[in-house]
Amino acid sequence: MNKINVWQIVPFVLPVLSYIFGKSKNKLSVPKPIGDLMKDDEVMKVIIQGVQSAADLSDKSDDEKREYVRSWAKSELFKLLGEWLPDSAVNFLIEKIIVGQKAS
Repeated sequence: MNKINVWQIVPFVLPVLSYIFGKSKNKLSVPKPIGDLMKDDEVMKVIIQGVQSAADLSDKSDDEKREYVRSWAKSELFKLLGEWLPDSAVNFLIEKIIVGQKAS
């Protein structure tokens, strides 16, 4: 009988194990406060309005549009939620809307 060496099986088993572990670790986890904001319809409407209004600024560069949306959305969200929202949360929400629009 042929005796199978463990080292002969390793090249076939490692990719499978890597896939299984990688798939479970690569899930996007969003902090709970941001996840709650993503579920809030009013917050998402504010972000969508900002992105749509920036799209109308055809004479501006992409950086200027991003800055416009960021400042406008931040001021509107501060009115709605208070001044506890960090810039990174506002940026994340804006990027989510932009990516969603590009995907559709």
